[in-house]
Amino acid sequence: MATTSGLTIAVAGNPLPETVMPQLVSSFVDTNTGLPDAFSLRFRDNARAVLTDASIRIGAPITISITTDSQPAPRDLLVGEITAIEAEFEKAGTFTTIRGYDQSHRLFRGRHTAAYTQVTASDAATQCARRAGLRPGRIKASSTVYEHISQRDQSDWEFLSALARDIGYRVGVRDGALDFGPPTEAGNAPGADPENPLVLRFGTDIIRLRSSITAAEQVGRVEVRGWDVATKQPIVGTAEPDAPSARLTDIDPAGLAGAFGNPTHVVSDRGVRSQAEADAAARARAQAIASGFAEVDAVCAGNPMLRAGVAIAITDLGAPFDGKFVLTSARHRYEPTGGYTTAITVSAAHDRSLLGLASAGAHPGGAGSGVALAQVTDINDPLGQGRVKLSFPQLSADYVSGWARTVMAGAGKDRGALILPEVGDEVLVAFERGDGDHPYVLGGLFNGVDTPDARGVALVDTGSGAVNRRSVISRRGHRLDLNDQDGRTEGVVLATGDDMLRIELDATSKAITVRSAGTISIKADQGITLDAGGGTLGLRGTRVTVDSASTAQLTASGPLTVQGTPIKLN
Repeated sequence: MATTSGLTIAVAGNPLPETVMPQLVSSFVDTNTGLPDAFSLRFRDNARAVLTDASIRIGAPITISITTDSQPAPRDLLVGEITAIEAEFEKAGTFTTIRGYDQSHRLFRGRHTAAYTQVTASDAATQCARRAGLRPGRIKASSTVYEHISQRDQSDWEFLSALARDIGYRVGVRDGALDFGPPTEAGNAPGADPENPLVLRFGTDIIRLRSSITAAEQVGRVEVRGWDVATKQPIVGTAEPDAPSARLTDIDPAGLAGAFGNPTHVVSDRGVRSQAEADAAARARAQAIASGFAEVDAVCAGNPMLRAGVAIAITDLGAPFDGKFVLTSARHRYEPTGGYTTAITVSAAHDRSLLGLASAGAHPGGAGSGVALAQVTDINDPLGQGRVKLSFPQLSADYVSGWARTVMAGAGKDRGALILPEVGDEVLVAFERGDGDHPYVLGGLFNGVDTPDARGVALVDTGSGAVNRRSVISRRGHRLDLNDQDGRTEGVVLATGDDMLRIELDATSKAITVRSAGTISIKADQGITLDAGGGTLGLRGTRVTVDSASTAQLTASGPLTVQGTPIKLN
């Protein structure tokens, strides 16, 4: 069992003066895999001289080191920065407390909106580190290349933590360098060497301990579902349970899940768009769930080697509790009168801080949150109100919704647009008050299979970026085109799908063209007038017949010419 030899505190590279160090009442250093490392130093300060004598100021760099009998060389517990100073006045005296974090606290400062294109998660982490004034440290290259990643009004820590969570990585800062990579695995812990400081024995290194093994929330498989816009097909990534944070001899998460039927945990709120994303997300979620099967809380003799993310071995507990573990957190507490102890925790991958626990349920997900992609399965609404039924391939392969109302422009009594989606169409769906049982179809979506009709004028002018054409096109290809191609094709086109019937209103030439592969009939009950104004009125055909049911009159204000071979007058 290690005993304390000394604590060393240096501010801006200078050890605390001999007048200040003896005033230390208590101190602790917290390390945590999901939060910045933190420290607190409390001094008795009746003379109110600690801040001045030690040149302590907010923003100053600080290093806290410790030695023990078994590890006489100073070992850093924390290299960070002072972020807060406090004063307490009470009957027992006056106290000054110094608080701060390692440099990862800089990732919490400010909120940013940025776009990262054609990058991996590790590329984005490197860019964030440099922006925050940190050196890229141990950044493990990730494989999936994202077309576009958005950082939307988020701190760099929130953004990086979300990226890391999706691919099973961890975020941390050591000595001013950002680490971004997979967590340490429990299998890397040392063997049962009693001399190794990372091998902890009950009664020798461990003062008290609580260990638990639970089947709660354990599953036989994790399934992450998404939607491939290019192929118009669901994406499914799967992973078996694996707990890199704990290795026990006879018990594992898969075995615990098997005792209760090997349920499947389905994830549908990740928004994955490729198989690689789905596979990575499934592995990460499987590890996060499985990591909760074995937990440890212990207080040990002070040991500076114990830090969050370090793999340790625990022995002398007996089966099934002996094993190898990765520390989730470690708190080093030093008091001149109470000595040096280290409290360690091995727990699930989620944040067990008060803030983390309080906000764990505050993040909506699943079918009722935000908007979702769906496919139309049925349009035969028994009420005739234009409702449709939907499937959600990213949620389930066989789930079908109830009747969903569809949004129609100008909908009202005997009026409004009537453009129903077809069975098989991809649509965007919102939910009334977040209730997944009340979906509303907002509109249809193009994708890699269902592409816009390319006939006619190009949709977009590649030079100016202006929209050239707006169209309404039916299932059979019957269309109404509104053309706005500046100086070239402007006007309206109404045509059938086979283009055998076509009406063109040409705004450029001011001409109207009516074409038919069959016949054209114009009928009116009260009369028809054709007036060419100052132009020419021409009638042309293989045969031209003018038939009057009563009288007929042909007049001209000038010469009248009648030609034929021969001319017959009857």
